[in-house]
Amino acid sequence: MSLNKDLRILVVEDNGNIRKLLMNILKSMGFNNLTEADNGVAAWEKIQGAEFDLVMTDWMMPEMDGLELLKKIRNESDELKEIPILMITATDKQEDVAEAAKWGVNGYIVKPFSVKTIFAKINEVTV
Repeated sequence: MSLNKDLRILVVEDNGNIRKLLMNILKSMGFNNLTEADNGVAAWEKIQGAEFDLVMTDWMMPEMDGLELLKKIRNESDELKEIPILMITATDKQEDVAEAAKWGVNGYIVKPFSVKTIFAKINEVTV
């Protein structure tokens, strides 16, 4: 399978090391149209000023967590409502998964993750 390397991807992660790792993995896959944010507030500001084809967001972050960001994106407008969102999380608690599903998350990447998992999840939500 071949991914669209022109996807505009927003990576939202408060841990700088994990954010850098994600960015490097995406670059190694051939993605070059990457934007990063260190929390949901910064991500929301970037979403207001640019178009994205995919948002990959950590769940647990200060200021605005991934679930709050998901809710804002899904509530804002019909255009934003369609952006695929992958939630990156260290938890797989059923109540959390159900809450995110209720708000229209497209998929999950559970930490620790592999390159293969990231490839599969991006392919799953963007094809």
